[in-house]
Amino acid sequence: MLHHVKMDKRFWAEAAMTAVYVKNHLPSPKIPHKTPFEIVYNSKPSVKHMRGFGCHTYILTPKEKQLKRKPKARTGLILATKKCPRLTEFMTLKWGRRR
Repeated sequence: MLHHVKMDKRFWAEAAMTAVYVKNHLPSPKIPHKTPFEIVYNSKPSVKHMRGFGCHTYILTPKEKQLKRKPKARTGLILATKKCPRLTEFMTLKWGRRR
């Protein structure tokens, strides 16, 4: 995954967690017609919230923190997908810091 999106090796933990998260939401060949998520939670998993690891994103600055002649959003990379899209981890491209 890291090689595919041309990211540094320091993000291997996020890549591994994302791979496990995705694998738990996909059908398993050992358990016909079910996912590991279904076995644990007795409901079908939703994949609507998933985004590609390392894909570009825009992080909107809240209105109260926006300055007049500054951009309203920053560009970043998605590092990990969580259940709630608001909890998605990302890294800003300009500063290289995680948020």
